[in-house]
This record gives sequence, structure tokens and C-alpha cells, in this order.
Amino acid sequence: MPLQQTVKIIDEDSHKTKQAPKIIHWKGVTMARNHSFMATIHEIVNFSAELDVCRIGLVGDMHSGKSTLSQAIAHAIHTTAKVPYAIKVLYKPDLLDFKGTLAKLEPVNQILIFDDVSFMGAEANRKQIESVKSAISTIRHLDGGKDVKIIVLMNYHYSLGLDKYLRTADFKYITTVGSSENENMEKMFGTKYHKKIIDFKKYRSKAVTQHRWVMRITKTQQIKYEYRNPFIPVLFWNEQSLRFVVSPTRQWMSPICSKCTEGEGMLTSSQVPIEKFVEESEHKFGSSTFLAATKLTLFTEGKNVYSKSVVAAYRYLNRCRESKMISLEQMAEHYKLSITNTKLRKQMDGVMSDD
Repeated sequence: MPLQQTVKIIDEDSHKTKQAPKIIHWKGVTMARNHSFMATIHEIVNFSAELDVCRIGLVGDMHSGKSTLSQAIAHAIHTTAKVPYAIKVLYKPDLLDFKGTLAKLEPVNQILIFDDVSFMGAEANRKQIESVKSAISTIRHLDGGKDVKIIVLMNYHYSLGLDKYLRTADFKYITTVGSSENENMEKMFGTKYHKKIIDFKKYRSKAVTQHRWVMRITKTQQIKYEYRNPFIPVLFWNEQSLRFVVSPTRQWMSPICSKCTEGEGMLTSSQVPIEKFVEESEHKFGSSTFLAATKLTLFTEGKNVYSKSVVAAYRYLNRCRESKMISLEQMAEHYKLSITNTKLRKQMDGVMSDD
């Protein structure tokens, strides 16, 4: 659980003590509790527990972080919900043949990320749009005869630039508000949020241009965030209120998540059962050797899974090298290590030889 602390703030005008929003620490990063990304996730999880289909809209300009945000939302949901969810990211070809796409999905609870449906306002014809709308209406009845829970995330560019039915959502995350979007936002959320929308535009602008932004949490206290280190500013709407939140990446929350990787289309898990693959690979190379190779591969990709003692020794060795006390070549000679030139002579058989 995040470490929490209550901060007492003195109102300089009235000289009365007021209790400010709690300051918490998420993985060592300071944030205001009322900016919590995970609080929005708990709302979504509780909502979806009562209904079969939950729809989430993500609105913002291109390259504003919608895809990254949708991955963070999906990861947070599947690790928080009491029921298991599979994840699937759907791209343009998947959406243009949406009924065919649904037919391929397993009849289990699904988090479906529509990576970008903005094209449906211009490129897709009416028949394709109606096909998607019809499929969404019956999406919980996946082939297999079993009703499942579905959470749909739709990413698009403009708040009113999509078919009204498709942009209808139970929750919305806003990553940017363009100069022409102020009026549209007020239509969606109400004129009472005019100042909040303007403030958000300022936060977003400062975040991008200065790589940090400051948000006021009381009349006398502010909190500073570093842009993408790890958060970005976001507006969250739950049909009751509009509020500021700060969102991290999925990789920051959890660097290793096979379910998310499969959902992003980076794996074809149905073709290569992981248990069978590991069994055959350990038989070829030995279990300890193959485990060492896995750890080394993760390390070279920036994902350290070595023990704390190994990491401490690694950092100690590098610090000694930086101070010119020793060289890596000296260490190699001391331990009689030599450069290897090894070719892969093991055949790709078993599950890895399947088409």
C-alpha cells in the first residue's frame, strides 16, 4: 500500500486550519491522493462488476499518450479485478471486419482496446460503422454460448468527431484539449468545468514544453510532477464529475506482464504453449543454463531480475571501474574468462517447428 501522510495547511486569509488532500507515495513517487489513477480504476472495476459491458472513451490528439494510457488502464484492471480478464488490442483491419474479429475471440472476460477509431468518421462507410455498432450491442455473447464481461476502450481524436453511439461511454479519459475543443468539452461536461478545462490545457502545455508541471491542491499548496517521469496529466469523467488525475505507463507499474504483451499482439500464445516451450528448451540446454539465458535476455532489455546482492555487486564493480581502480579486462583475466564464439546448433523442433 502507498505510504500516506496528512498535510495541515493554514489558510493565510482566514487563519483557520484546513486539512489538505493527502499526499501519498506510489513506488516512491510523490503525488496527491485526489489525483490517483488507481482510484479511477477501482471505479471502473466496481462498475463493470455490476454490468456486462463497460465502455471507456479516450479522447486526445495524435501522439498525446492515448495508446499508452489504454495499456495502463487495461493492465490496472486485469490486476485489480476479482475476475480474470484477457486483453486484446484491435487495430483498423480488426475493426473493419469486427464480426470476424469477435468470432476469433475466446469466450472469456475481455478487455478490448480499439486502438484508434477516428478513421470511422471519415474512411469507414456506413455499412462498416453499423456493423461495429451492431456487434458492440451484442458483444457479450461471444461464440461458445457463454455470457462474459466485456470492457471496451475506444481511442479517438476529437470529442464529437465520431458517431454518437460509438463515442458514448460510461467513463472518459481526456489527454488533450485542442483550441477548437473548449466548446465541445463544455457541451459534454457542463459549463461549470470551464476553469478546470482551461487549467488542464495549461498543465498539458507546461508538461510538454517544460517537462514538468505544477498543480494547485489547496489555496496555499501546490504539487510538482515530472512529465513522463512517470506521469502525464489527464482529465477523468465518470458521468458525475470531471477531475484531474495523473497516469503512468503500464511498464512503470509492471515491467513484466505476459498477459499485456499477448494482448498487444506481440505473441501468438495459442501456437506456442509456454510450459511446453520451457520443458523442451530446458531439455536441450539444461534448466539452470536456460534460466540464466532468460535472466540475461531480460537484463539486456533493461529488465533486471537478478537478486539484490548481484545488483549491488554489479553496481560496486562499475563504480570501481569508473574510478579507474580496476579494468574489466583485469577481472576477466583473474577469473580466467575468455570470449566465446558460439553458434546455435540446437534444432528448432517440437513446438518451435510447428507452422
